[in-house]
Amino acid sequence: MNKNVFNPITLLAFAIILVFSSCNSNKRYANNYKKKSRTEESSRTTTKSTAKRSYTSSSSKRNGIVKTAQKYIGKPYVYGGKKPSSGFDCSGFTSHVYKENGVTVSGPSYKQAKQGRKKSMNELKEGDLVFFGSGRKVSHVAIVANVDRNKIEVIHSTSSRGVVLDDISNSQYWKKRYLFGRDVL
Repeated sequence: MNKNVFNPITLLAFAIILVFSSCNSNKRYANNYKKKSRTEESSRTTTKSTAKRSYTSSSSKRNGIVKTAQKYIGKPYVYGGKKPSSGFDCSGFTSHVYKENGVTVSGPSYKQAKQGRKKSMNELKEGDLVFFGSGRKVSHVAIVANVDRNKIEVIHSTSSRGVVLDDISNSQYWKKRYLFGRDVL
């Protein structure tokens, strides 16, 4: 008799073992799937509540940034200025205001323009940064103070007037220099 051929009883035993072992692994898989589903559901619930908290804290942080920026209106422009006691340049102003609110935004305006998430004009919210320049070259940064249907107001440190509030949506000067916004929160 050939030793390489399985007899029917051996084949039947092997098939039974295979079926039982796959059933057990299916049960294990089903149990793991149920555990994962409960964990994922719990995670989604946590994420939803975290998102609500995050929105609230983000909203209050945005309000804090705008209020902080408003208190510096009237401060003089100083090239390279980063302190309220001496005055601000545009990026010194934005980094100082954000720092007071626990957010790190640093460097000149062209470096700040690479931080956070890029936004179009119609996505802007209070507390976002907006960048101005020509072509693709960033030369100025401001903080969004108010967004209304037809109006976007920013607070920024200008070389001619110091820290001021401007409506950029109705200003030919700022409108043609607007490049994009960034959300760094």
